Amino acid sequence: MNNMNENFDAFDEYAMKFDFEEDAIRRKYEHSYRVMRESDAIVYFLGLEEDDSYLACMIGLLHDIGRFIQWRDYHTFSDRNSIDHAKLGAKILFDEGLIKKFNLDKNDYNLVRSAIENHGVCKLNEKDLDEKTLLHSKIIRDADKIDILYQFSNPKILKLEEEDNNDISEKVKDDFYNHKSILKDDVKNRNDETLMKIGIVFDLNFEYSKSTILEHEYLNRMLECLNNKELFKPYIEEAIKFLKGSDK
Repeated sequence: MNNMNENFDAFDEYAMKFDFEEDAIRRKYEHSYRVMRESDAIVYFLGLEEDDSYLACMIGLLHDIGRFIQWRDYHTFSDRNSIDHAKLGAKILFDEGLIKKFNLDKNDYNLVRSAIENHGVCKLNEKDLDEKTLLHSKIIRDADKIDILYQFSNPKILKLEEEDNNDISEKVKDDFYNHKSILKDDVKNRNDETLMKIGIVFDLNFEYSKSTILEHEYLNRMLECLNNKELFKPYIEEAIKFLKGSDK
């Protein structure tokens, strides 16, 4: 990819300012590169042009750049308990000028900024986006979700810490079975949070994303990592049914 090696160098230079002895920092660094690769795979699946591949890779690489400062300053990745990491990333890149370290045409600044900010919202406001910005916002959101499920299917990377003594909130249950995005404000306990993570499949945009999650059995592998398998098994089955398109 044209100029991407220089972009890798610039990203690494920024990331290495943080403490890689901390597992959370190292995870976000690795996550960024995996999301970049998934973004490129989606572009290939869609048959888009080389400039779209370059943009998608740039957005994927940079989408979580705000996480490094978020962890350093707040020691959490919870936006609710700290700061909006997507908006922080856009601020660092475009308001503070870090984007100048990367090979990106200034004409694409607004698109990249919007896509980075949009990857963190619960639901895209599609009517406010032009066609190309909407496309790249969907690409980064799918690529991010694929890797989130990959991480939670591998307990060596991340572990879902559900609490066996808490039932799932009715609002969260209802939204899940109606295939709606579960809002963070409706999450009352860790079981709710686990179901919210499973429910991200309902907001996927591309068949590539669905088939990748099914092919690698991320949801079944997540279930095996959970303590309360009986509680979550019906929800995992519902999510898989949705991905297979047999929920209609």
